Amino acid sequence: DFSRIGEVERQATHLGQVVADVVDMVQHLGKYRHRNILFEGGTDVVAMVNSQEMKQVVLNLLTNALDSLEAGGIVWIDLSRQGRQAVLTVRDNGCGMTEDVLEHLFEPFFTRRRDGLGTGLGLSITYRLVTDHGGQMTAEGPGEGEGSVLKVLLPIVEEDHGDTKHARVA
Repeated sequence: DFSRIGEVERQATHLGQVVADVVDMVQHLGKYRHRNILFEGGTDVVAMVNSQEMKQVVLNLLTNALDSLEAGGIVWIDLSRQGRQAVLTVRDNGCGMTEDVLEHLFEPFFTRRRDGLGTGLGLSITYRLVTDHGGQMTAEGPGEGEGSVLKVLLPIVEEDHGDTKHARVA
């Protein structure tokens, strides 16, 4: 999947529904039972995306944030519009990231998971999916033990030009 090249079908998609669907699915998983997910906003944010790929983006960001938490920890998800961009922010109060981790975070096979699991591909795939959609992705962390913030910016579909027909984009 990481090396896939080709055309992907995209359509005008309500990103708030994509996020809500992923949150609904993940919050019922037993391993995240004692962690909290708070999702705000986003009902009118529409972008020209492949909805399955955006679900993968949200799933990767959310599960990474949840995996960084101790019991009782919180992941805040915010979806808003800023100008001509959708802004998806995933913030947590988990273990945080060092400067070294921030520097290499989106590289394939880079992982610093506390449980020793994972391949180190989740965020590199997420980064590629976001950039393939004409977006940007950033990460911030004040330091170890101080949580982290990952932000995705995607071009939105303007309401007056909101074409819901399928688009073929490389």
